[in-house]
Amino acid sequence: MKRAPKEPPAVVLPVGGGKGGIGKSAVAASLGLALSRLEHRVTLMDADLGGSDLHNLLGLDNDRPGIGELLTTRGMVLADVVYSTAEPGLSFVPGDAMVVGAANPGFQKKRKLLNAIGRFPADFILLDLGAGTSLTVMDFFLAGPVSLVVMLPERPAVLSAFNFLKNAVFRALDRILRDNAKTAAVLAQYRSRSRGPGSMDMAELLASLARVNPGQGARATEAVARLRPKLIVNRVHKVDDFAHAGALARRVKQDLGLEVEVLGFLPEDEVVRQGAQERRVALELDPRAPFCQAITLCALKIAPWAGRGGQWQAHRAFDGSFERAATEFSPLFPPPGQGIPTRSELLARLAALEIKHQL
Repeated sequence: MKRAPKEPPAVVLPVGGGKGGIGKSAVAASLGLALSRLEHRVTLMDADLGGSDLHNLLGLDNDRPGIGELLTTRGMVLADVVYSTAEPGLSFVPGDAMVVGAANPGFQKKRKLLNAIGRFPADFILLDLGAGTSLTVMDFFLAGPVSLVVMLPERPAVLSAFNFLKNAVFRALDRILRDNAKTAAVLAQYRSRSRGPGSMDMAELLASLARVNPGQGARATEAVARLRPKLIVNRVHKVDDFAHAGALARRVKQDLGLEVEVLGFLPEDEVVRQGAQERRVALELDPRAPFCQAITLCALKIAPWAGRGGQWQAHRAFDGSFERAATEFSPLFPPPGQGIPTRSELLARLAALEIKHQL
């Protein structure tokens, strides 16, 4: 008797960004709906422990057992807190439901939950993360083979996104180096001097780790190489705003040794505010709205990786992702009374703007 083929694991896609109020929940909910309408099984999980509000966008009350109960109640499993929605193929896991003590779970409880998430039957699992850079937020952000960073198109937001990714790198290294006194000391030294862009050099840090412990240094290098953040710039007003994505990608590569793939640009759009007021996902209100068109473009980029999270993490075909995304999304941002710029005109304009947006 032949065995049934093993189901590919879900692609776990954490959605983070550091600061609150940048639209992570709206992006996560809209991406989840878009992917489900592309005939994928999608689970939206509210991983904002202590501030859960994703249920509001789905028109649900905060009265169902969720991650909070899962972390604090003996005998519960993940399947006990997964609920169907009105959209076929889209399920939802609530957050803490105001459970006291759920916001700061112990490491063993987190590890058990993250293992369960990785085994849950779905094509995509989107984790809507909380604000800040707490250990819990960082551990959720590192839960999948790839991760999504949401950023606003402004200089302070670029710095916030950089610091969010810096904290993610240090958390990834800390988890493998903290049990070795020599490598932990090197990591602590670099962490103390890392006060923003230009203050550290990842290649120098990895070389220092390798000097004190070659084996651990190799593990650290592999851990950094595995990080594959994808960037979405939200609430974009005009093509000029695209330059902030290029500024972040350059700085993160220079200081942290990470390659950031620019996934797309989402227009500032009244449909998002209207959706929040009506407790509905924006994509339900008007699929033709600029924001919804942009979300659909992002979902079309993500969808082919269903069941191939490891390959998505390993692929290297992201050189020029900023230029490709700028070209693909620019038709959604035509200047008033002007036509859409050609690709060469657009890239020349962005190149000139990037000089003004150096960190």
